[in-house]
Formats: sequence, structure tokens, C-alpha cells
Amino acid sequence: MLKTITSSDLRVQVKQVLNEVGYGQSQYIVEKFGEPTAAIICMADFRLLQEVRQAQSATGLAESRVAYNPYPLRGIGRLDIDPSASALTPDEWDAERGMLVNDPA
Repeated sequence: MLKTITSSDLRVQVKQVLNEVGYGQSQYIVEKFGEPTAAIICMADFRLLQEVRQAQSATGLAESRVAYNPYPLRGIGRLDIDPSASALTPDEWDAERGMLVNDPA
């Protein structure tokens, strides 16, 4: 059951609040000057929240690795890679310019 308590009431009732939360009877939103500032939840809920955050963090990190490309392709458009195509030979690649020999750019 979700309850709301002011920070001043929490100071007075801290033992009762902790007992209710610890036994899984309640969750509390703590308000300070009428604004929610904190939540008091049981350890099982806290551990579950931490697992969710870690999973989101790992997913976000994996997505950021995919999104970040330190060597973006020039131009806009699609790049279709043919796995059966041969690799470039040294005379097709201009290492000084960092591009194909026949590339006009």
C-alpha cells in the first residue's frame, strides 16, 4: 500500500514507517514542502529496481556502442556489402588521401 508522509512526520514516526516497509506492508513517498522528494521501499523492491537499472544500463551501453561510429561513412546513402566481393588491392586504395584511387572527392 502506497502512503504519503511529510519529512517532519517521518522524523516522529520513523520506527513505525520502517517496520511497515520492512515487513512489506507499505511503501512511502516522503514529501518536503509539499513536493515528493524520496521513496521508502522494502529491500526486495530496491533490489528489483537495481536489477532493472543495471539491465537498462547494459542495454543502453550496447546501443551506444552501435550508435557511436568513430569512422562514419562519407556521404549519405546506403552501403550494401557483398560478402562475395574481393577485398581492395593496395593499388585501388590511396592511403595518403584515405580514399579509393578513382574517387573524385
